[in-house]
Amino acid sequence: MEFYKIEIKQKEILHTIILELAMNFGGKNSFLKVIEDMRNEKTNPLLHQSSVFHHSKFKINWGKVIHKDSLTALFYAVKKEEMDGSILQNLAPKDFKTTLNMIKALKNIEFVVTPKVDTIQELSFPLFAEVNEDDAKIGIVFKALFFYPVEYLKKALSYEVKIAKEIVS
Repeated sequence: MEFYKIEIKQKEILHTIILELAMNFGGKNSFLKVIEDMRNEKTNPLLHQSSVFHHSKFKINWGKVIHKDSLTALFYAVKKEEMDGSILQNLAPKDFKTTLNMIKALKNIEFVVTPKVDTIQELSFPLFAEVNEDDAKIGIVFKALFFYPVEYLKKALSYEVKIAKEIVS
């Protein structure tokens, strides 16, 4: 997953969404520190049986326990979506069934970030941005918080959106 290999329009969308997300967490550096803290957890925060991840500055709640097999299928789906643009297309029958079951199990999960300090703003976001019969799209906010590597996020945050200047004749 290389940030600089994706299309310009996608880079701009990622930059905008991740920058807005970072501002909800108190700025770029604060956001990157939070991501590093989450990645340094002994077990993946999504596997907490209480469906809550506690941080010194906030907590994240979600409505359903995520089991290890569902999390594995979810991360495989994120990687596939990043490579192909699709979660369900061109899968072997066994992988298709596993991915479809994961989507059915997790499709209604909503994450809520509740601040413990003034620098963080309350935020809620779904795991899936879109689910239909043919495919599903995983939300960018979810991927930013739980999947994207820190270096990828740094590149997205530092990307400069170039506004096309209209030449007036």
